[in-house]
Amino acid sequence: MAVDHSNYLASDTSVEKVVTGDPSAPELLSDVPAGPLMDRRELYGWYAISWAAEPYSAVVSSVFLPLVLDTLAKQAGFEPDLVTPCDLAGASENCLVKFGASWIHTTSLPLYCTAISVVLQAFTFVGLSSLADHGDWRKTFLIAFSVLGALSTIALFGIVRPELYGLAAALTIFSNLCFGALHVFFYAYLHTLTEHHPEVVEAGRTGDSTHYRTVRERVSNTISGHCFAIGYGGALVMLIVGALIVYFLDQTAYSMLISCGLSGIWWLAFTLVPALWLRRRPGPPLPAGEHYLFYSFKQVARTFSQVRHLSNTFLFLMAWFFLSDGYSTIASVSILFVKNNLKADNIQLIIAAFIVPLSCIVGNFIFLFIQRRFKIATRNMIILIGILYILLPLYGILGFFTPIGLKHIYELYVVAVFHGLMFGAVQSFCRVLFCELLPPGHENEFFGLYEITDKGSSWIGPLVSGAISDATGELRYAFYFLLAMLTIPIFILFTIDVEKGKLEALAFAKRNKKTA
Repeated sequence: MAVDHSNYLASDTSVEKVVTGDPSAPELLSDVPAGPLMDRRELYGWYAISWAAEPYSAVVSSVFLPLVLDTLAKQAGFEPDLVTPCDLAGASENCLVKFGASWIHTTSLPLYCTAISVVLQAFTFVGLSSLADHGDWRKTFLIAFSVLGALSTIALFGIVRPELYGLAAALTIFSNLCFGALHVFFYAYLHTLTEHHPEVVEAGRTGDSTHYRTVRERVSNTISGHCFAIGYGGALVMLIVGALIVYFLDQTAYSMLISCGLSGIWWLAFTLVPALWLRRRPGPPLPAGEHYLFYSFKQVARTFSQVRHLSNTFLFLMAWFFLSDGYSTIASVSILFVKNNLKADNIQLIIAAFIVPLSCIVGNFIFLFIQRRFKIATRNMIILIGILYILLPLYGILGFFTPIGLKHIYELYVVAVFHGLMFGAVQSFCRVLFCELLPPGHENEFFGLYEITDKGSSWIGPLVSGAISDATGELRYAFYFLLAMLTIPIFILFTIDVEKGKLEALAFAKRNKKTA
């Protein structure tokens, strides 16, 4: 059954009056949404996606696979004369490997794979996200990308020789593409599950808009926070398994590939839960005359042509661009800094890798408690966490002037705890706030833009930080850049009027209402 998204909205005139501040405007409140209420089985099915897929991020793409690519490339690489094999003992600093028609430094191979996958993700998000708001495509895309991502990760078991580094790179690009794509459709379910949550529906029936908004925000933050905590729990389990495998198999490249492959098996096995338990909740059919191949591209273009009508939503995306790049880059810069400047070994780095997801779980519940205890709005929670995040680059800068500030190995663990406490929480609150600012019926389209903003900024921080390090010979100067990257979104967030943004989203949805 197609969902009539007009059930969520007042009339065109009523919505426009509220947006423009007309005193004769009525109170807007969501009606009872079409479709069955969310139940515990469906909620657990949605949680299972995070439990299944998050180990890929924590174990595969963030820890082992970049090391594997670098190691395989060195084993297959050559000195600058392109004849002499690379010195695997580490004496050579200019090991080159063939990548397409060019020769590149082996250390650049993981970065190029990431960059290529980000470009492909952007094309995929634009090409499919709006389509998933129609018919039965959302769950189909979600499960399909989960299965394909898991299978391509499992295929890493077949990389048994260094000469297959090209295949490893291709599998890295494709699995990363699938992992990013599934999150578009995964995140889009948050808005739908919140709207169909029994407490939210009941609050909507009371006619009390203040009570409704309070309940809706609380439920959405709870669901999102618990989901991130569950995902990090799965990541922690697989990180322990992977670390044990690597340790007992002498830290070889193939031992790391085994850990990656097992994460793929984990991903595939637990994808069965959402495949069985998550409801499809179909949207309306494509508008008459539209074609599946081109519709999503055209719809995204139409949305950008109306940016002025969604000013607060796009202001948030701008803030998210800087914030997501800032917090992801500060983690990688800190790890590189302690590895190169403090000479941290693999065991110390793996311990830090354990600390981050564990702290993420704790941080999600701590900040949820703070929000409920002091009744802080979601936007203000993001600002609070953003201000706390600024302390990390300030701490790195402190090292220029004091005996502390990432000058001792133990500080790596302090930074890992502090980063982890905020990392999961800020992602959760940002996801919830964006749900509030996106137009009903366009969830997949807008979470496609959300993911493009996230992935699209992911290369800026590492690129600028690397350039600063090359220019100055001191990576610590990159903390000044990161301070700016984390400060800018705070000022942007202060300019966002969340309530007006919700009304703008309702008006946008009404103007672009789909034919059921």
